[in-house]
Amino acid sequence: MGFEWIPLKNYKRHYICLKCQKGFKRASEEDRKHSKSKDLSNLMNEYYASGSQQDIVKFINASYQKMKVVCPNCRNFMLQVHYDFEVPSQRDNKSWKRLNRTMSSKTILNYEIYIQWHRLEIQKVVANSVEFKNLKQNLVKLEKMSTD
Repeated sequence: MGFEWIPLKNYKRHYICLKCQKGFKRASEEDRKHSKSKDLSNLMNEYYASGSQQDIVKFINASYQKMKVVCPNCRNFMLQVHYDFEVPSQRDNKSWKRLNRTMSSKTILNYEIYIQWHRLEIQKVVANSVEFKNLKQNLVKLEKMSTD
C-alpha cells in the first residue's frame, strides 16, 4: 500500500499575501529554467558539505531571504500554503484576520528545526572530534538566536 493515489503531476506552488488578501500560484522549482531559489530541507547538509567558514546564522538567514517569494502587488513576502488550501475571498475580512493571527508567525524565521538537526547530528559523530566541536559551537549559536 503506497502512494499510488498521488498524481504524478508537478503542481504549481501556492502562496498567499496577507497584506493584499490574495492567493497566487507559481511554477515549482523543477518547472523554472533559471531558478536561484533553494529549498531549506537540505540546507544544513549543504552548509557542512561545503566546508563553509561563514557564520551559521548568517548562512541560514541569507538562504531564507533567497527562498522568500515576493507579492507582485505590494512587494511584501508571501507565505507558501498547501496546494489545496482554499484562499478566502478578498472581501472576507474576518477570514483574512484569522489567517493573519495564525500565520503571521510563520513569516519569522524559526531556528528550532536547525537546532533539532544539530542535536541529532551530534549524537551521530564521535565525541570531541573536530566535527563534534563544530556542530556543538553552531548549536550554541542557534540556541542563542532562538532565545533572543
